[in-house]
Parts: sequence; structure tokens; C-alpha cells
Amino acid sequence: MRRALLSLTALLLLSGCSTYVTVVTEPEGAMISDLSGSQLYGYSPVQIEYDTDLLRNQGGLVPGYRATWQSGATAQTESPFYISDLQYGATVKLVRPEGAPGLEKDLDFALKRAQERAKQAEAERDRAYLYMDHGWGWGPGWGWGPGWGIGVGVPF
Repeated sequence: MRRALLSLTALLLLSGCSTYVTVVTEPEGAMISDLSGSQLYGYSPVQIEYDTDLLRNQGGLVPGYRATWQSGATAQTESPFYISDLQYGATVKLVRPEGAPGLEKDLDFALKRAQERAKQAEAERDRAYLYMDHGWGWGPGWGWGPGWGIGVGVPF
């Protein structure tokens, strides 16, 4: 028993934590990649996960990021990019260059992305309501509603 407990403790101590870098763009919806373009992370806003121990060994330095909008406009961070807080990560904001052609195209794409994210959030909210009101969990139908002595007279 003691050996299993020690093994579990060692596993927890040796398992690394993650540091997240959130890359946002203005307008949203730019494709985020490393500076070489070989590693694609997705459309902004995007969270990129790094192993905290690896970052600590690298002095908090990661390759920079490039944002490429639908119109072809680009913006990038410095390279290498320094993450000063390995516990809480960092947020990077890349702004589309003023005067770059195709702004209307980028704004249309940003609007579509925002609408998609709103639909996803609404679907997630609906799933949460369903979970909370299904009668076998923490919803009003089990243990917390009228008739159980808890929550009597409390509107839901």
C-alpha cells in the first residue's frame, strides 16, 4: 500500500504542468502560425499549450507567432517571444495593419466566426440547462427542489 502511495506521489510530482498562450487578433479570424508558417495553430482566438518544464528550460522563450487574415494581410510578434509568467501564461494581441487591402473581406470572415462561436456558446448553454434540469443530477428534480425540504419556496 505504501509503495503504491509513493508511486502515485512521484507520478504527480513528475507530471508536468501546462502553460497556455492565447493569441487574439483584431479583427478575429486570422490564421495563427509560427513565424515560418510550418506549424498552424488555428483561427484566432486560439490557445497554444506548452509544457511548463520545457519552457522553464528554454528561459520562457517560444518561437514568435504570425497572423494571416483572409485578405493576405499579416502581422507578427517578435522572435523569439518571451513568456514572463509561466504559471498564468500570456495573451498576445496581433492587430491587422492599417491600410492593407481587403479589410471588408477580413471583417466579413470575422463576423462569420463570431456568429459561429455565439451558436456554439448557445448550444453549450442549452446542454448545461439540460444537465441541470434532467432530474437525476443537481437540478431541481433531485434533492434541491420543493418537496425535499431544501429550496422550498426558492424560485428556480
